[in-house]
Amino acid sequence: MNKNRMALRGMSVLFVLMFFAFPSAQAAEEEQINIDDLSPAQLRSEIEKIQTEFYRVFNQLNEDDDFDVECRKYTPTGSNIPQTGCEPRFLTKRRGDNANDYRQGTDELVGNDALVKELQPQFEELTAKMNALAKENQYFRELGQILQMLQGRLNELAR
Repeated sequence: MNKNRMALRGMSVLFVLMFFAFPSAQAAEEEQINIDDLSPAQLRSEIEKIQTEFYRVFNQLNEDDDFDVECRKYTPTGSNIPQTGCEPRFLTKRRGDNANDYRQGTDELVGNDALVKELQPQFEELTAKMNALAKENQYFRELGQILQMLQGRLNELAR
């Protein structure tokens, strides 16, 4: 494991504990954990917390409501295991418009992959907005780094 990744893990674990698990920074310093010791279920729980905060901060600072990212719990067909899915409002709106047009007989029902392809310019703009915000806002940037690190660790365990 490289030194940068180890440093990020140390920073982020402390950060996660300071802001989400403990009422004070002093308590966080006393109760540091190593993400390498977290189970997949614990990692998923931490990812959900950080992801919620990541999108909350983005939505608050983003001036265009069409680019706000909304997360919802859903249970996929054929499963009893709920999942969380997040998508930008412009995608949710386009999917709803398409479903309404389909019901009225004025359009064919378009699948998710086709909608994403159709909205590719908006997704590129969303990415640019997030990248710009990460350059301007240290808290948002750190949330993104922590989220990537936690997801990376979860992927390592899945192999």
